[in-house]
This record gives sequence, C-alpha cells and structure tokens, in this order.
Amino acid sequence: MPLNNDEIYLCDAGAQYLDGTTDCTRTIHFGGKAPTDFQKEAYTRVLLGVLSLERLVWPSNSNFAGGDMDTLARMHLWEKGLDYAHGTGHGVGSFLYVHEGPQGIGRYSKEKIVEGMCVSDEPGYYKDGEFGIRIENIIMCQKHPQFENFYMWENLTVAPYNRALIDLSLLSADVRKFIDTFHQKCLALLTPYIKDDALALAWVTRECAPL
Repeated sequence: MPLNNDEIYLCDAGAQYLDGTTDCTRTIHFGGKAPTDFQKEAYTRVLLGVLSLERLVWPSNSNFAGGDMDTLARMHLWEKGLDYAHGTGHGVGSFLYVHEGPQGIGRYSKEKIVEGMCVSDEPGYYKDGEFGIRIENIIMCQKHPQFENFYMWENLTVAPYNRALIDLSLLSADVRKFIDTFHQKCLALLTPYIKDDALALAWVTRECAPL
C-alpha cells in the first residue's frame, strides 16, 4: 500500500560506524486524518514505559539485572490490559552484531547491568491488522553524578518523539518537563546537521517545540 498521511508508520533503523552501532525506532504520524484516541493512548503509554526505564536510578552494589527492570517498561500498558510479546531491550554491540549480549532487558534477563553496558529501551504495542507502535532509544549505564554507589541510564539517542501521537492528559508535569528538556537537546544537536535543509529543519523545530 502506498504511503499516506493518515496511517501510523513504525520505522526501525540503524547503522554501524567505527565508533559504535546505532539502533533507533520511531513511530510516526504525518498529520492527515487525526489519530484515534486509542492510538494516542497506546503511543503515550509506550512512551511512558520508555521514560520509566530511562529515568531509573539503582544501587550499583546490588545484583540488579535486566529482568528486574522489565516491569517498568510494561506497567503503563498493563494498567489498561495491554502488553507486547517481545523483550524490552537487547544488548548493543560495536563491531559485531547489533543484538549483542549478555546484557538485556526482559523477563528472563539475569545478567547484572554494570557501567558502560548499552541496551535498547524499546517497549511497544501492536494491534493485529491495524497498527503497530514501538519507540526505541539506546541507553548506557553510567555512575550517578550525585549519589555514590548508584547507577543511572544515559540516553544516547537523539530523535524527537511524535507530537501528534502524544496524549498530554496522560503526562504528569515532571514527565512533560523531561520530554521538553530532551527535545531541546535534540534541536540543539540536530540543527547544525540540517540547517541547510529547510524542510528537515522545519520538521525538527516543530516536533521539538514545548508540549
């Protein structure tokens, strides 16, 4: 079926470079026929799962593993009886394969997460025969800059979320601020690469405007 402005599109892309491997998924609506309330709710609950995992802080001297984190990415979907059948995150390699362990985020992931490990953060929701939603960032385990003996995630992905699919009524004030801060970072980092492409710059500027 030809692309159109009325459907939701899931785009999963990545590349391998000498200094690392990328893997990024965005779900996009181009602004024709308005997305349904259910599509917006599903997208927003997937996004809330992405952010719940990304914002996690945990003790570095524990045996906290990917399996312990999986619920964070699913809980906003579970609240409405929704779920997804795949794992939440896989390890990311550099010169080998993009899906590279032993670390991961999933129900059966037992490997302890330690500083420097990269994983994908990619919950989703899929309605058979109608649409699919997934949002994927690559996050890296880092020492917390303030709390001794604690870890946190750093989001390495620089790509805005889709404004047309966000249900603002489901966002708390702090989550909304967190997204706005991320979008400011995206605009600042992406602008130098697209400043000579008027269409790309206009799109990124629009998507990164405060919610």
